[in-house]
Amino acid sequence: MARTTQSTRGVRFMSVSKTILLIVSTVSLFALSLTAGTGAELYNEFMDSDEFYDDPEWQDYVDELGQKLLSYSDDAGEEYYFFVLDNPGLNAFATPDGYIYVNRGLIMYMNSEAQLAAVIGHEIGHVVARHGAKRRRASLLGSGLAIAAQALTGRYEAGQATHAAFQTYLSGYGRDQELEADRIGAEIIAAAGYNPLSVIDAVHVLKDQEMFARQVKGQPPSYHGLFDTHPQNDKRLHEAVRVALPKYSDTIVEPVRDFWEMIDGLKYGVEQNIGTRDGHIIYDKSLRLVIEFPVDWKVRLKQTRVVGQAPGGPSEAEITIDRLVIDQEISPEKLVTDVLQRPDIKEVTSLEIDDSKSVYLAELEITDEDTTGALLAVHRHGYDYYVIRGDSGTKGSQKELRDAIRTVIKGIRNLSKDDLEHEQLVRIRVIVAQPGDTYAEFAKESPIRQHAEEMLRLINGHHPNAEPRAGDFVKIVK
Repeated sequence: MARTTQSTRGVRFMSVSKTILLIVSTVSLFALSLTAGTGAELYNEFMDSDEFYDDPEWQDYVDELGQKLLSYSDDAGEEYYFFVLDNPGLNAFATPDGYIYVNRGLIMYMNSEAQLAAVIGHEIGHVVARHGAKRRRASLLGSGLAIAAQALTGRYEAGQATHAAFQTYLSGYGRDQELEADRIGAEIIAAAGYNPLSVIDAVHVLKDQEMFARQVKGQPPSYHGLFDTHPQNDKRLHEAVRVALPKYSDTIVEPVRDFWEMIDGLKYGVEQNIGTRDGHIIYDKSLRLVIEFPVDWKVRLKQTRVVGQAPGGPSEAEITIDRLVIDQEISPEKLVTDVLQRPDIKEVTSLEIDDSKSVYLAELEITDEDTTGALLAVHRHGYDYYVIRGDSGTKGSQKELRDAIRTVIKGIRNLSKDDLEHEQLVRIRVIVAQPGDTYAEFAKESPIRQHAEEMLRLINGHHPNAEPRAGDFVKIVK
């Protein structure tokens, strides 16, 4: 019995010895892997998945600005690479091997080349201070300990728990590292001729966005967890920037590019399934559907309803379209009486679309003195029913309204390849503010579907209550 115990102990000792060797080998292997090009690997992945922003001018701009800033850093002469990702998220990040990626979604919030330089300088600061390498080394050590725990206990759960603990501890940079990157970045941009106070300006703009995202949208923290690393009235941030001020000369420095010219046309948000083209055409890629209004009309989406207005606005004519999906075939008459249950039908007729087709048309009772005509049409396209309501105002007539409804029904068709080739993406546009301009007015014409006024203030650095000043450049979304 004693020999069995001794033998078991020997086996256990040998097992532990092998595990110790495994730990040493594993950690050594992970240490060697730190030299692998994480940024280069990401570059290849981004290339394969087509995640770079498809605009050579922006790629060149960010690279030129990054290389300029790099020349004023402690890593001057080292190989760095700067790229813009076609990602609407508010983020930028650097890898230990000098690859710096900036999302176009973050660029949208910048209001000067100096602010963009502050973001890029901050990321250079992380690489110069070797924050990414330290973070990755500790993370890989956690992976090594996880494998060791699994080998010692024979339980995969123990390895998972160890690794999860390290991941939780190391997720994101800590406040000290963020402030160090702020300090280094401020010194870099000051030496390059940009006001280091732009660091504070950029942080405030991004914090406003994060506050809005938390309060209104319920989104998670974004760029380096600014709320946690940069509290309100952050004295340490101001001190870090103050240290950089002596390196700044107020001599005018030639910018790398015209920032406002560059940002005019920047793609906004995520690619939408629903969009408009030429003002009077609306399309839905998920339904593979197009609706064309008369050429001089303006069309927009309001919730799930398509709304088109004549050149003179609602006082001339307005047409709304609702799409209904019904699991059985039903006549237009039954749809109106049984499903819609409209009590305001005055007279039912038909509307000729062409020589071989006509649709249900009803004249509605008018209860508004500003309305000169009210019509309701029902059109079936495929398996869907389209309920089309038209109203003419004091500047229009019921005959013109009838013709416009006919044009709209003719314009309900399947999406074609040609439509996709002429797709117009939602983009940032730069205008000069006029006296009396407000974000509320800009929001009315914006394709932003939720919180348009607040979003316009945020991207212009005017959150929560400021309005455009006459003569200033203002970013709108069209």
